[in-house]
This record gives sequence, structure tokens and C-alpha cells, in this order.
Amino acid sequence: MRCSASCTSICANTAGIAIRARPCDANRSGWSNETIELQARSNLLVNDKGWNLPPGSSFNSISASINANAEVAFRVQVVPDAGDPGLSRPGVWLGAHGDGGLVYVGDIDALIDNDACINDAGDIAFTISATGSGNALYLYDAATGSASAVNTLPVIPNSYQAPCVNASGAIGFQASFSGGRAYAARLGGTTTIYARDAAVSPGSPYTYLYTPSFNVAGTIAAKVATSADQFTEVEIRTFASDGGSRRLLANQATDATSPYSKFDNSLALADDGTIAVIATRAADNRRVVLRSDGTTTTEIAAVDPAGTILELDSFPPAINSAGWVAFRARDAQGQAIYLGDGQTLLRVVGNGDVVMTDQGPAQLGQHDSSPVFSGRPSINARGDIAFVAGVYPQGDNSVEWGSGVFVAYATPTVKDLIFADGFDPLPGR
Repeated sequence: MRCSASCTSICANTAGIAIRARPCDANRSGWSNETIELQARSNLLVNDKGWNLPPGSSFNSISASINANAEVAFRVQVVPDAGDPGLSRPGVWLGAHGDGGLVYVGDIDALIDNDACINDAGDIAFTISATGSGNALYLYDAATGSASAVNTLPVIPNSYQAPCVNASGAIGFQASFSGGRAYAARLGGTTTIYARDAAVSPGSPYTYLYTPSFNVAGTIAAKVATSADQFTEVEIRTFASDGGSRRLLANQATDATSPYSKFDNSLALADDGTIAVIATRAADNRRVVLRSDGTTTTEIAAVDPAGTILELDSFPPAINSAGWVAFRARDAQGQAIYLGDGQTLLRVVGNGDVVMTDQGPAQLGQHDSSPVFSGRPSINARGDIAFVAGVYPQGDNSVEWGSGVFVAYATPTVKDLIFADGFDPLPGR
């Protein structure tokens, strides 16, 4: 929801700082993200010390991950060394409701080269690259409050991509070898390969494996190529640990009846096995946000030069098992995050919107033409959405306040929406 400053009331609680927007639109669906709360903020030290991070810490081009408890995790690329601020280490941040901090700090000059992924227990999967080539898979254990490298024997790739830990503690990832790629997961005490490309396993129907997504059932979903050129013929598939696979979508070069010519490289997978992905229609070449379970495919939103969505950003959407899809787009006001289910489309937050920060009222945006948002949004079962955005003092974009990690809390919950008739007043928080 986007409100002008005149229809917002600023509030603060003991845990953090938030801004609450009272409803401005009487014709509502019974659902909104009324409260937007800052979790942490980084800025150049010459400007200010940031908030909820060691002074001088910074993050950029990251995505935040949110779990069912509205706990948020994200990577911090630069954490000044306590002994020598001229040196830096990587870190992992964990917190909720505006209260949190670093739970892991790596070695000097190491890198966290994949976004962090959090499960409902607060465990976090991430990767560490100590040399600049290759990396190691790590898991932060919320029960012990410590992180350690994960043994993925008998699968030892050159590097790991897109790691994610689910509720059972299984970790899904893409394994990269010198010759190709595979999808795999650490399940219990061993690592299972779900699928390999033809470079790793001659005879495989897949010539290229794109970035995967992993869910609570231990399913992996991804875009895969089947043509020799690795992009003309593509499919969206789910993969199981027993080696089984199911095609959910295909482009028109693969299936002449398909209405879609291509799919973006990354997607989102809900716990119920439904995926969300951005595709391009073959008929009019317009980009669309899709939700599909392989049987029913729903267009959540479509680019329309005369409509609400003018562009879709090249970042994957997020989806929960209620079928709500969050995605980055551009509208008449600029970049924004939208939420839809195929019937209702809501603008959650966007360029110029007023939020409360540790520095006071701010607006989302940049001092120049840089992107407002970073990475992909993340959504939990309740409908809370985590996102990363640039901020500046309200009314003055000549001053930089850096980037903040925020949560837009759902009101009411997604479950409540099932019973909403669209005319009940929105409850207070």
C-alpha cells in the first residue's frame, strides 16, 4: 500500500522503529501491509554509523530472508575488524521486530558469496569463500548459536550456489563442478544428487541447470535447458530426492501449445510445490508473473504500458503456500514491490514512500538514478514481506542514509483473507 505522508502515523515500540499507515483507500480487499519496520541499516561511515550493525558495516546487492516467526537473516559483506578497522570480515545478521545483530563473523577478507536462507527454527544456510575461488557450505545452528562448515560427502563440488535450509534441517543447493552442474541436498547424514546436466552426466536430458529453489518437502524446482545452445528450449521442473522429476511449464520452442516464449533464470518454490516465475508471452512479448502447480497456471500480473505494471524487474518473485506472490516492478511512481494472487494486486511499498528509521522519517529511494530496491523480496506464510531498499531523509534526497532491511507486516494474516469479504474494516495491530 502506498500512502502519502498525510495518511500515516508514526509509531515506535521497544524492539524497533516502524511506520504505520492507516487505510487511505475505502475499496480494499481486506488485506494490506500496514506496518513497515526497519531491521537494520548500513551507511558509509563518513555519513553516519548505521543502525543495528557495527559502525562502518555495509551490504549491497543482497536479499533478506524471512521465516514464519518474522525473523530475518541477511549477509553483510563488510564488517570492520575490531582490531584494525582498515580490514574487514563478512557477517550474517539475524533478528526480528527491529532487534538483532551479527550471529556470525567470518575471517578477514573472506566473502559470503550467496544470500543467506533462514528456516522457521532460525537456522541459516550460507556460503563462505576464503580464497575468491570456490566456497564452502555453512550452517548457523540457532540452538547452539554457532556456525560451522557442512560436510556434503560424497558430493564435493567446486562451489555451492543458492543454498537453503528447510524446517527439517535439510539443505538444498546447486553444486558446480569444473565441467557442469547438479542439484543436490544434504538429507540427514548424506548428500543426495537430484539431477545432473549433460556435462556432468552424459546422457542427461538437461544441457544447463539454472538457479534452483528448495522447499520444506525437500523438493527442488528450477528452470532447465534441454537444447544444445542451453537456452532455446527450456522447462520449469520440480525434482525429488528419489530421482523423479515433473515438468510444470515449458516454453513454446519445447511445447508448441505453450503461451510463453521464455522464462527468467530464477524462480520461487512454495512449500506446497507451487512455483512463481516471470515469463514472456509469445503472443505479445510482454513479461508476466506466473504462479503454477503444473496443472493450473495463473497470471498474477502483466506488463501493460497503459496499466499499473509498466516493467518487471529482473529479480525472481517470492511465493507462499497461500498462493500470494510478491515481486519487484515499476509503476508510475517508480520501483515498487507488489503482491498478488491472480485476483487482487496490491502495491506494498515503493519509491518515495515514507518509512520510519532510527534517523527519523525517511523516504524510500536514492539520491540518483540507482535502483531503489536490492535483490528479491521474501515472503512468509503469514504474508510478511522482507525487502532491502535505499533511504534518504524525508523531503531531501541529496542526503544519503544508506540502505535498510525492512519488514512489511501483513494485516490481517493471509489465513484471515480467506474469510474476508472486502468490506470489513482493517483491524489494528
